[in-house]
Amino acid sequence: MNWLSIAADVLWILALSIMASSARAAWNRMDAEVRVPMIGGWRAPRNLALPLPVLAAFAVGLALLWGHHRAPDLAYNVIFFGLRATLAAVIAMIHLQWLKGALTALEAEGALKS
Repeated sequence: MNWLSIAADVLWILALSIMASSARAAWNRMDAEVRVPMIGGWRAPRNLALPLPVLAAFAVGLALLWGHHRAPDLAYNVIFFGLRATLAAVIAMIHLQWLKGALTALEAEGALKS
């Protein structure tokens, strides 16, 4: 394990913690029977819709971590660091934008707790 891998791990941990904390805040604003708008126009139950993106991001992070640990030299380590750092930020921003849109739609429908 090298310092680039550790730095990328820290960035993924930060991104996942931001995603999980925002999902938890949204969870507290919804009743259990609320169906959350998903990307693509369909709706999923709250118990599936909120943890699913965080778990999917965790799986992507694990796959990238596995690839990073198999990097044979410094050039590959730098490439994997850049890839992991960029994807951590991009995935977290996409999640926050989706969650903001879902909460806005649910608020317009009156489906959120006050």
